[in-house]
Amino acid sequence: MTKIIFKNKWVIAAALIILISAGLNSCKKKFAEPPQWTDPGLTATMSLKDLKAKYTSGAPVQITDDIIVSGIVSCDDKSGNFYQQIAFQDTTGGLLLRLAGSSHFNNFPVGRKIYVKCKGLWLGQYNGTLQLGGSVDSAYINQGGVTLIPVNLQDKYVIRGPLNQPLVPKVVTVSQLTTSLQDRYVNTLIQLQGYEFNAGELGKNYADDAQSGNRILQDCSGSTANRITLRTSNYCNFATIRVAQGNGTINGVYSFFGSTKQFTIRDTSDVKFNGTRCPTASGYGSIALGNTSPFVINFDNLATSGIPSGVYVKQDATADYTGNEATVTSATFNSTSQIYTLGPVSWNTTSLGFKNYASATGLTSTTSTTLQSAATNRALGSRQTGTAGSGGDPGYAYAFQLANTTGKTNLKLTFKLQSLDAPTTAGRTVTWKVDYAVGLSPAGFTTVTTSPATLTTANGTFANTTVTVDFGSALNNINQPVWIRVVALTSSTGGGNRPSTAIDDVSFSWN
Repeated sequence: MTKIIFKNKWVIAAALIILISAGLNSCKKKFAEPPQWTDPGLTATMSLKDLKAKYTSGAPVQITDDIIVSGIVSCDDKSGNFYQQIAFQDTTGGLLLRLAGSSHFNNFPVGRKIYVKCKGLWLGQYNGTLQLGGSVDSAYINQGGVTLIPVNLQDKYVIRGPLNQPLVPKVVTVSQLTTSLQDRYVNTLIQLQGYEFNAGELGKNYADDAQSGNRILQDCSGSTANRITLRTSNYCNFATIRVAQGNGTINGVYSFFGSTKQFTIRDTSDVKFNGTRCPTASGYGSIALGNTSPFVINFDNLATSGIPSGVYVKQDATADYTGNEATVTSATFNSTSQIYTLGPVSWNTTSLGFKNYASATGLTSTTSTTLQSAATNRALGSRQTGTAGSGGDPGYAYAFQLANTTGKTNLKLTFKLQSLDAPTTAGRTVTWKVDYAVGLSPAGFTTVTTSPATLTTANGTFANTTVTVDFGSALNNINQPVWIRVVALTSSTGGGNRPSTAIDDVSFSWN
């Protein structure tokens, strides 16, 4: 009998376990997924355009009618580039909504439809950009200042709708954007195409250490009328990232401050500057290695065709930065071909900059300036002056951007490094290295061994040295841009003048 009771206890226990397990599984099924947010059933009674028209100037205007507007959130505070505000837009325009508190992206993420019950809120401006707030900002009443909507009142005024609503940036030109209070593009998501950061911004981060960053964006026209200021908060999570180095499209929210047109990105995914930059005197484009090895570059046509595509001259280069666009001597823009040509310069020209020199090949240190100017064999040269940070010594680089090395192995480089000074009293010596990096905007370069192992040019020396570099397997089959530089990363040594340096007969070979 004892044995039978024992069995029954185990049967009962097993049954209880099964029942409890089933109950737990049932609970998990019930609460595993939160309900989808549905439309609250509200209807907008006014467009954003018509609501904004209620304010024209001066003190804020209180909304006293039962007005409901709706729109899609175009920016939130997830990255920290927007703070205590979100922007939303309908088909007629956009508006800033000022909200106390933080982490609003949890309730009002980009792409969510929201409804705003406007009765009791105040419509005003911040230096031209319209805002909807909780009350009058008495300190700025005459300028249209409005305060934040308190946290405890936000659910009363701002009603959440469905998520993931379509939000396509409007492709515009800067000339279409105005600084009018009622501009239809203000506080809406727009896209600029064919843009890049101004050359003077390339060495900077999106924001400065102790204050927000203002970075100039421009297109290839060179017109200042097509420039716009990218505004970035120094508190955002991408503030310390270096600005994108290429050209392409950029999405962001348009606003203005007084007479200054401004553009604000949500995060760096809005910036798709993956193409080559606009042609400049310091270089453009990339090198497509093609199917036939080797690929040879000479500089014989600098005066008619400019620096060859994919070759760049840089200043302020460092071990982790490609460098800024360098000063180029005797550069002239050809409006027909849309390129910069470089006029011939003699070896003894001591001004700062990259230059079109006669190649040392076939000439001597005593070759006259007249014969140098007439020489058909040209070289891409340079002369450093000054100190780092001002485009001088160190930081000069001859840079080559390969479009990719897809399908290619065992890349090798040869070039002639030329020291073009008459043998006189010795001056300064510059040490050059060859390094490489992968990606359009690389974070760091890797130095490679050269033959000869030490590369120098020196004032008081006339030399024409063939340099070879074997990259081994390091650059095999790479499907993105590859940078290769001949670069002076350390300060020149000695005293007196710096040397005139040039490179010529650059050749890339592979298997």
